[in-house]
Amino acid sequence: MIILKLGGSLLTDKRRKFSFRAEVARRVAREIAESGQRLVVVHGGGSFGHPLAVEYGLDKGIAEEKQLRGVALTRQAMARFNLLVVEALLREGVNAVGVQTSAIALCEGRRLSRLELGTVRGFLELGLTPVLYGDVVLDSKQGVCILSGDTLVAELAREFKPERVVLAADVDGVFDRPPSQEGARLVREVNPKNWERVLGAVRRGEDATGGMRRKLEELIELARLGYSSVIVNALVEGRLKKALLGEEVKCTVVKGGDYP
Repeated sequence: MIILKLGGSLLTDKRRKFSFRAEVARRVAREIAESGQRLVVVHGGGSFGHPLAVEYGLDKGIAEEKQLRGVALTRQAMARFNLLVVEALLREGVNAVGVQTSAIALCEGRRLSRLELGTVRGFLELGLTPVLYGDVVLDSKQGVCILSGDTLVAELAREFKPERVVLAADVDGVFDRPPSQEGARLVREVNPKNWERVLGAVRRGEDATGGMRRKLEELIELARLGYSSVIVNALVEGRLKKALLGEEVKCTVVKGGDYP
């Protein structure tokens, strides 16, 4: 079984609220179907969840009544986004079922404290493909917070012990400096010898969940448990399918191992 994260920046244009890259989603769904792999899918918030979460300051919790409107709007937006992703998968023959993350997850002080995975496990046992997502969830200390798709991926990996973890992004992987800068080089492998240097070179993003640095932090935690993962550019046709099949592909590999 493989845990696949579909990045919000892959499926949406974060510069335009509620945008959806239907053609990208269709091709990604087709590559998933063609791979024939057993999957749990998680997708990010993209232009649906992040703008609202930032606008209403939801990751800082509930401090004033107007934020309640933000909770309702963010939940609605993420439900719409999940429906679009599931529909794309269904059209390509993947028996996908959406799972509302906020209905199975609780946090405490912005840290995941409980994740009820019986529903996910049941769908998997039936041969279905569960599709979860980053979401605004209840937080016992601050009312609500944002539970990122990257945190979900890490927790799902701990529970289901997958063969591989694949992050489908809109970039080739992790770079030694911002990819837009001249001379930026792709880091082909993150391992116990170079992880601190690589992590130090990756800036935290401005969205509600920390961008690439947050992703890398979660993957390094998984690597400490022995799970390797790959970050692959799914905007390039064929790369996602290769990654799902375990074939050689241009990407960043985060190697499992004995990290300090």
